[in-house]
Amino acid sequence: MNQDSGSCPQARTSPKPFEGVHPSDFHRADANCRTAMPSPTILFCLDYYYPHVGGAEVLFQNLAEGLVARGWRAIVVTQRVPGAKAIETVNGVEVHRVWTGNSRYLFTFLCLPILLRLARDADLIHTSTFAAAWPAWLAAKWRRRPLVLTVHEVWIGQWNRVSDASWLSNLAYDLLERAVYWCDYQNYVAVSKATADALLRCCRRIPAERVTTIYNGLDYDFWNPTRYSGDAIRARLSLNDRQVFFFSGRPGNSKGLPILLQALAKIIPEHPQAILVALVSHAPACQAGLKRALALIKRLALEEHVVIIPSVKHAELPEWVMAADTVVVPSLSEGFGFAAAEACALGKPIIATNNASLPEVVSGHHLLIPPNNVDALATAMRRAINHDFDFVPPRRFLLADNLQKHIDLYAQILPSLT
Repeated sequence: MNQDSGSCPQARTSPKPFEGVHPSDFHRADANCRTAMPSPTILFCLDYYYPHVGGAEVLFQNLAEGLVARGWRAIVVTQRVPGAKAIETVNGVEVHRVWTGNSRYLFTFLCLPILLRLARDADLIHTSTFAAAWPAWLAAKWRRRPLVLTVHEVWIGQWNRVSDASWLSNLAYDLLERAVYWCDYQNYVAVSKATADALLRCCRRIPAERVTTIYNGLDYDFWNPTRYSGDAIRARLSLNDRQVFFFSGRPGNSKGLPILLQALAKIIPEHPQAILVALVSHAPACQAGLKRALALIKRLALEEHVVIIPSVKHAELPEWVMAADTVVVPSLSEGFGFAAAEACALGKPIIATNNASLPEVVSGHHLLIPPNNVDALATAMRRAINHDFDFVPPRRFLLADNLQKHIDLYAQILPSLT
């Protein structure tokens, strides 16, 4: 539902199922789970799933496949994207895709017949914000099944600040987001403490005891810096003598690219070797934001200091991050912050905003700055060029922890599992 995201993917392609994941990631937590619990069926109703691109898709793919690895049954109902099969089994997960004409809002209605049919065999339904939540709620009510909602991000009251849309559209989006939380759920899974706090602050009717914080998990085998080098990319783009800042995300306001471009323009006179490599989506839903970014680059005379790269394959993404001297995540809002967590996993210095979830996720050599502040970002970029960073010990967000905490939550909700 986010205007500058919409169905606009992140600037990366979806990972191959379980790429780089060791089976031990899903088995090392609580060995008694397999024998102590029966094998229930979890039905996921999601706006998007593999092979669509995005952090939420990676989260639920890892969760669903992790459940299957534990002997559970996982079923996914999602939108059908071009090139994807209507029905297939992906690494043990049964995936049912519904044609929607690329409209996530039509999915709300068109998925109901198959969702109601599959809900008969489900022990629990798990959905997420935004469009998938309403049909999941209806199916759960009709079939009398418990329902869990994953909250990726809360924009209530912030739409005009973070979205590129008109004030009227932002008002409509705000009302639609509020409507998601008018429905009742057995539990609300927040992907960070900041997201949990924002949810409770904006929706006071939700009992705090029904909100569970479960951080998204990262595949640290895949994001292992010893596996990658950015040297080839730096050589190909003639970056060896440049100070490379790296950005990855949508070109709209919420990810902060316009602020980053303005900050870059401020430091160029004193640091002409600075350059920004921006990995941004060129998908149709991102074209308006991309055009605005290109126009801003021209207006600020940054043509020689910005390289815009379209989406790359997931397997190539770590090499692009490794090619950077500093990763910049200037987001106005983040529910979790995969781009920040991935950069930290690769050991790259990072500049990030100090709002929402990012202070929970950022670690290693870093600088935190206020959001939407060009001068503060420019100062941080100067410090980065001089290798002047703050430091905190690395933080890790394990796939195994994410899986086990979901299993524990399901066990709380389903008495038959305890």
